[in-house]
Amino acid sequence: MSDVAETLEMATLDKEMAEEKSESLQQEVDSQKEKIEELTLDLQIIKEEIENAGSDGADAGYQVKQLQQQNERLKEALVKLRDLSNAEKQETLRLQKQVERLAQESMLFSKDKERLQAEVEVYQEELIELKEHVDAAQGAEEMVEHLTEKSLQQEERLQELEEEKADLEALCEMNDELQETARDTELELREEAEMSQARVADANRRVEAMQESIAEYDRTINKFRELVAQLQDANRELRTQQVSADSSKQEQTPTIEFDFKAKFAETKAAAKAIDMELRRLDVQQANSHVTYLCAFMPDSFVKRGGDHDAVLVLLLVPRLIAKIELLIAQIKEKFEIPEAITREEVLKSHRTDGYSFANGFVHMLCTLLSVLKQYESAMNQCNIDLFLKIGTLLPELAVHEKAMDFLIEALRKDQLDENVSVEGLDKAINYFKHLYSVHLSGEKIDCTNLMSDQMRILLAATDSINMDIARLKHSLQSGQETSDISILLRDVENCSNEIKMAARKIKRRIPVQDPGSSATPLSFSSEVQDELTSCSVGMTNIVRVLQEISKAAIQQLATLAEGQGLQPKKIEELAFQFCDRIYGKDDSGPYDTLRQTCTETSSVIKKIATAMENGEYDFDGTQDKKREEPIPPVVARAQAVKAEFADSENLKIKLENKDEAIKDLKRQLRIKQEEISEQQVRVSLIEKKLENATKEGDDRVDRIQTKLDEAHMSLKAKEKEFEETMDALQQDIDTLETEKMELKERLRIISKKSLLEGLSRQSSQSGIAGLLMEKAGVSPAVSSTTLTSVKDSPMLIEQIESLKDALHAVKCENTRLMAAKMREQMSKLPPLVVPRKNVGLAHNTGHVNIADTMNASSDGSHNLQKLSKDTSQLLKELYKVSSCPKVVDISRRRSGVTPVTEKASPMNQLVESTANLNALRKMTTELQVQVTNMLAANLKGGQIRTDFSAFPTPSFAKALHERSADTQCLGRIQLPAKQGCQGMTIPIHLGPQQLKMVHSRIVS
Repeated sequence: MSDVAETLEMATLDKEMAEEKSESLQQEVDSQKEKIEELTLDLQIIKEEIENAGSDGADAGYQVKQLQQQNERLKEALVKLRDLSNAEKQETLRLQKQVERLAQESMLFSKDKERLQAEVEVYQEELIELKEHVDAAQGAEEMVEHLTEKSLQQEERLQELEEEKADLEALCEMNDELQETARDTELELREEAEMSQARVADANRRVEAMQESIAEYDRTINKFRELVAQLQDANRELRTQQVSADSSKQEQTPTIEFDFKAKFAETKAAAKAIDMELRRLDVQQANSHVTYLCAFMPDSFVKRGGDHDAVLVLLLVPRLIAKIELLIAQIKEKFEIPEAITREEVLKSHRTDGYSFANGFVHMLCTLLSVLKQYESAMNQCNIDLFLKIGTLLPELAVHEKAMDFLIEALRKDQLDENVSVEGLDKAINYFKHLYSVHLSGEKIDCTNLMSDQMRILLAATDSINMDIARLKHSLQSGQETSDISILLRDVENCSNEIKMAARKIKRRIPVQDPGSSATPLSFSSEVQDELTSCSVGMTNIVRVLQEISKAAIQQLATLAEGQGLQPKKIEELAFQFCDRIYGKDDSGPYDTLRQTCTETSSVIKKIATAMENGEYDFDGTQDKKREEPIPPVVARAQAVKAEFADSENLKIKLENKDEAIKDLKRQLRIKQEEISEQQVRVSLIEKKLENATKEGDDRVDRIQTKLDEAHMSLKAKEKEFEETMDALQQDIDTLETEKMELKERLRIISKKSLLEGLSRQSSQSGIAGLLMEKAGVSPAVSSTTLTSVKDSPMLIEQIESLKDALHAVKCENTRLMAAKMREQMSKLPPLVVPRKNVGLAHNTGHVNIADTMNASSDGSHNLQKLSKDTSQLLKELYKVSSCPKVVDISRRRSGVTPVTEKASPMNQLVESTANLNALRKMTTELQVQVTNMLAANLKGGQIRTDFSAFPTPSFAKALHERSADTQCLGRIQLPAKQGCQGMTIPIHLGPQQLKMVHSRIVS
């Protein structure tokens, strides 16, 4: 199959090369056609020039082209001469190769001699072996018969084994089918179990929904009962009163309002139930869809730590974020934390415990939310290996999701309060932070989300700090505002308020990153990131310290009498205790530790706020350039899996081909086994024939011995013949070398003499030929003998002819150059003034005043030259336009090409070509007018002069029109005129017959 694939690839490559070659040949044909068209146009233009120009100009142009053609022929002659020299070199190389070949043949003959000697030795050895075989063959007959019997037994045994093999293969296939059916049954049972579990879960969800609906209906019924009782009381009061018709109308209003509210509540409950059923159906369908898709995926996808777990982790992080947002919103809605609390609330109720718990709980949720958003950003940018590595941690992550589910369930049952343990949430925060620092710390961080999340953490921390400080202030005894612990609490509160204001400023300046917004993200260094992280950690420690202190203070406050407060020393002891527990080795007392942490956090946040106001973290413009967004790892992994599936399909096809090949091989193996059995039978027959062969062996040995002797004799004869042949070939090579030198000398002499002979044929150049012969140093007798000796060489004759053509071309070129030089010299001479020739009886021909002629014709000749120049220029433009037509693409459908500017558009090209044609028409009309005016000015009576301009007379214009039309010249009349009588009207008298003849000629 690989050979066939390679053959197909080679065939496709050959096809592509042939197509490219055909395209190149087609392009060459098109270019040749274009050249032919250009040459035909040039020929037409030359013919028109010959017709329009006089014979002199045509001859000159024609001579120029003839001389160009002669130059081309000279070049061809030089090329032929070069080819002859190359042919001679090739002949020399061929002779050298022939010599080498003969030498190689001699070496081969010597090797053949050695080989024949080796064969003789081999034949002798074979002769000895054959003698031994003849001796051994006499006792081999019994062995052959025994082996024949054994082979027949083995064949029978082989048939029995093949039958057993077929039975075992059938049993194996049956076993495989049973295993497949068992596997299918197991899969079906698993699917049924999963479906039953899904139905049970669906039933549980329906029960919960029904319970919720029942609870909602109970609440609605209770509200309706209360409202009915109220309305009944109102009815009793209204019955006791005497009211007018207006009051009766007012009685109907509550009834209408009651009916409307009840109907609205029923409609709302029905709509909510329908929405819940639809959402439940969507969820069920989505789960079934995912289940079916996973059933189609291979085991490697669903196994632990595979792609399925990685996708579940990718879904787990946004799900946790959504749950945390839900918890934050529900906690704020449930507890309704006020801006300030009173002393009575602290001392007489436990609502402040819930406020403190809610603020701390929100702070912890914001911390976990920030870490999870960093997870979400990193997992959309990391590589595939890291993505799969995070997928292996799904069981550990699912444990922390269960902790969030526990909190949501407690909130749903209205059991989430300060008595609920948040240890699972704390463990989740620490776990996610540690996991992020180990695996995802090197990934790129979204600075905008990080800044927003950190500000959210700081705002939650300040709310918790302010609530706990307010609780501690109200738990102190009255009049202890000047104590150290009070001053510490006031300083921490002031610093917290400053941090809160700065955080709000920063949060207001953070750009909102919506899908449709054009806001640019923030960008800051890792140092700023570390500062933000350290600030959140410091504020978290302060929150934990104050929360523990306030909790312990409230517990101790409960043991005191009503209205009494705690001593500052007691709160100070609590502060020392919990600072040491939370800060550990970094603790230096609550006064120094808390003040230092607040001061550092406040300075960092103020600095960041100032930088945000100054735009230091704003986008610097480098991201305006289009950058390729990183491909999410889940998309890249999906593409890789698709590629693997495609490769597996290819491997499947290859395996099928291999199976077919294995079947063919098995088939061939069976055929070979049959052939072996046949060969074994043949072996027995051959062994029987061996006896006869041994008898013939002696005869063959004798014949081989005689052949060996003959081979020795023939080898010696061939060696002698080879030596004689080598001597003869060496002599031939020497003679060829001498003939080659003679031929070279003759060729050199002949080339010179042929040139001299060609020169001697030209009578005008006989002196030059003699001079060349003298330079060559050869007498005419030698040249004649040489010519007669090489007349039979066609190559030399062709070379002589080419040299003659070259000499003729050189002569023509010299003549042309001399003519061109004379023409140039004559063009530099001043122009001759041709005297005007007068016609008439009263004037002698040639007696004209040259000065008058020059003065009279100077202006006319100048105008005539200008008109001639304009005419030739106009003809050149017309030839150019007609020989190079251009079809403008006015459809704007040329694929792949768009005009760079508007001037290059098809419409502008069409307008430009039309304008060029109109300009040529205008130039033609103006030139015709100028020619007409020139003719009218040079003829007597052909022009009418006015004050502003001169116009041709109507009779002249009519005659000129008749000349330009399709007229036929019937004859010319020349009449003598006296000097000074030009322009007079001379009547012509014709007889009737003559007028009739002229009229008939005109009519015909």
